[in-house]
Amino acid sequence: MINYHKNKLINQALDKYYETFSHTLDTAEFVPEKFNDKINNYIFKNMKKAFKKIDREDRIYQKQAKRKDKQCNT
Repeated sequence: MINYHKNKLINQALDKYYETFSHTLDTAEFVPEKFNDKINNYIFKNMKKAFKKIDREDRIYQKQAKRKDKQCNT
């Protein structure tokens, strides 16, 4: 079964971080590589946090969906 709720959340997070990452590409030629690496690490660290939040929210959503399904079936 495809989890549309989780896919929607992932797409929103990726859109946000791709936009942020594209802004860093505009300045990549002017900013020293050391700082670009720090910026990229920061972006990816926050993206990992976002995916953990997505997983947490999806678990809550799935529990609620199961409860609704049980109530409708009984």
